[in-house]
Amino acid sequence: MYFLQQGSTSSKVASLAAVASVLQSWDLSLTEAMLKNMEAEQQRRAQEAQKHKENEAKRINIKVQQLAKEQQKCQKELQQAYCELNRRIMEHDKCERKFMGNTELTLQAIKDAEAQVDRLQQEAQKAEETLAMARLELREQTPEDEDTEPGLKCRVTELHDVLMKDVGDRIRADGRWPLVIDPSGQAATFLRYQDTNYVDTLNPEHLRPERIRLALLGALRYGKPLVFDLRQVNLFPVVQQQLEVVQTGLAQALLNRGLLAKEGYLSLLRPTDGPEYDPSQFQEARLENFRLFFVTQVKWPPADQLQTLLPVRVQMPSGRF
Repeated sequence: MYFLQQGSTSSKVASLAAVASVLQSWDLSLTEAMLKNMEAEQQRRAQEAQKHKENEAKRINIKVQQLAKEQQKCQKELQQAYCELNRRIMEHDKCERKFMGNTELTLQAIKDAEAQVDRLQQEAQKAEETLAMARLELREQTPEDEDTEPGLKCRVTELHDVLMKDVGDRIRADGRWPLVIDPSGQAATFLRYQDTNYVDTLNPEHLRPERIRLALLGALRYGKPLVFDLRQVNLFPVVQQQLEVVQTGLAQALLNRGLLAKEGYLSLLRPTDGPEYDPSQFQEARLENFRLFFVTQVKWPPADQLQTLLPVRVQMPSGRF
């Protein structure tokens, strides 16, 4: 029985009575069926959304792989162009030293090679930027994988602790020599002005085998880092080639630290070396301070380099790219 409360109207009471009648006669199995259908529809939509996300991530991943191949192709062409430029410079220097004439021709060849390097540099930079945007798109599509890049990360202000001091013995424990990845170039500047033997791989003079030998020998003798600055070009293979010119098997022996075992470094000595390079001058305490660093401005080095060397990515402060 329904009682007319104060403020209620007969039409409201009638409405409540109708609702109560419907609820009393409602079949609960219908509600359960509706809930199951709704849940099934929600699961179907979630599965479709997940499938779409996975397909999109797969599409972007394929795109990244293709762009990575294009970027490596550009880097290889740029590397070859730099080698050609260095060859032309050496030819010109030879002509001048031997008074062979034809310097106008050699100078023009240098200008042509420089123009080719400039053009390929622009193409490589564009490929690098396109690849970076595709990788960003992939990270945004799969944010859970954002921090899966191998290796170490640090800021420029932390380079001394990470590289020079090896705080935490991360580098020693890994066993590989560091590849410092810093598109800004600040890491290269930092290493150049430390107590290091610095090799600019874009400088033909620095890549002469004898200069490399003495740079390596000096770093071992005095217990300091040897730095190969690869700049914005993938010149790691060129460095390996030049090390092989110095001594067969030297590249591998240096990279796997075999050169440091059983006084293997003494094979680098030559009769013309001064008394400061007498075998007795190579002290264990100083040899322990020897380091080998590669530094590059290429944001995405080739996969084989990331396996051979320990990636150390330099992160810019927030708000900087």
